[in-house]
Amino acid sequence: AEASVMLLRGAVLHGCADCSTHWGAAPDDPPAAGAPVGRGPPPDHRATAPYRAASAVEGAAGSEPAAPVRQVSPEPVVAGRMLKKNESAWDRKHGLIGSEPMDGDWMLDCPPTPPEGYPKHYPIMDIINNWPPDRPTPIAPKHYHSLCRFDYTKDLEKAIAYRDAEVPFIVYNNPSAEEIVTKWNTDGYLEKLLGKERFRTEVSHNNHFMYYSGGSSRGKGNKAWRAPTSNEKLSFEQFKAAALRCEAKNCSAEEKHYYFRVTASYPTHYIFKELPFFQPKPHLFIKDPKGQRGIHCRFGMSAVIAENHYDGSRNVIGIFGGRRRYILSHPKECDNMYLLPMGHPSGRHSGDACNYHPDCKNSPTSVDYSQPDLKRFPKFKELQANEVILAPGDFLYLPTHWFHYIISLGLNYQCNTRSGRGNEYTRVMRKCGFS
Repeated sequence: AEASVMLLRGAVLHGCADCSTHWGAAPDDPPAAGAPVGRGPPPDHRATAPYRAASAVEGAAGSEPAAPVRQVSPEPVVAGRMLKKNESAWDRKHGLIGSEPMDGDWMLDCPPTPPEGYPKHYPIMDIINNWPPDRPTPIAPKHYHSLCRFDYTKDLEKAIAYRDAEVPFIVYNNPSAEEIVTKWNTDGYLEKLLGKERFRTEVSHNNHFMYYSGGSSRGKGNKAWRAPTSNEKLSFEQFKAAALRCEAKNCSAEEKHYYFRVTASYPTHYIFKELPFFQPKPHLFIKDPKGQRGIHCRFGMSAVIAENHYDGSRNVIGIFGGRRRYILSHPKECDNMYLLPMGHPSGRHSGDACNYHPDCKNSPTSVDYSQPDLKRFPKFKELQANEVILAPGDFLYLPTHWFHYIISLGLNYQCNTRSGRGNEYTRVMRKCGFS
């Protein structure tokens, strides 16, 4: 395992050897619609599945019985690389993504303004059955991509038009971002930048993470709630070692996972200097500088899932190492998501409310995208969505209220910033009890 970790560390500036390798079943033979996919037992296991105790960082293997191993193969952090002779910026980006759109269209030549019906959506069960969320790697050969991709050096006016229309899109080939990608994937750079400081790190007994507030426990019986995750303090070096160790030994989805975070709350923080494109000045990524609320960096390890939710402000998400998969939905789809209500510790989210804690087996909960129980949540199969794979140097613009479900495809470095609130979708969200 240690030898594998060293190989992963040495491969930071290289892409995967065969990104197109399929994860398992033949593409034309997906699981039956409604069948449980992903980790663990069938959807009715809330009352019976053991709640795994998390082991310490330095003893990730633990002493518990081995959990079923997720069928994944370790892949290194995917970083930027220098352009080869006669290679375009898109050729380089295309090689890093490692999957093709279902309809073959990368949306590289979008019209000046968003066309009616943009972006296209697909049935959620088609997306999940094609590529189960708990099986992040190998990358599926095809995915349900439908967002415009804009080259920052050529399509800036188009990107601004789509931003002002408050629809999602992707931007690539930003020179400043490419410099960050190179630096952050240079061995030792982030270790030096972040030093020995121990940062808040979310910890889950499996690979699922969901935001919550208001303590760690409340209620009993059918009103019980237990926090889906906990927190530890880790240095970046500790987090990275744990993430690489987990990839090297092919961790199961039921083992302890970490979600590392660095927050820059004010413009004099060194992260603002490090990421100049997120400074509070009017430009593509910052529509409303007065509405900015810091920079939030979250570094994920392979298979980490952030459950479906929306944000109450505009969001620009940058990937500076590794890859992430985002499953997106229009706000009008909110009624099919069984969102936890406002007032709940995880309000505005979908996902198991207590992350399968046995105390909550009879408590109100929501649909788990990775193994949806269609008998309990029948409207979920009506949900429409699309998905994107973000590679190093990519930015995703998400308008206020757009839903996103995030899957880490290996060790990755992501930072985002918010830029005020748009009210284009407030009316439709009120129909679902949110604003």
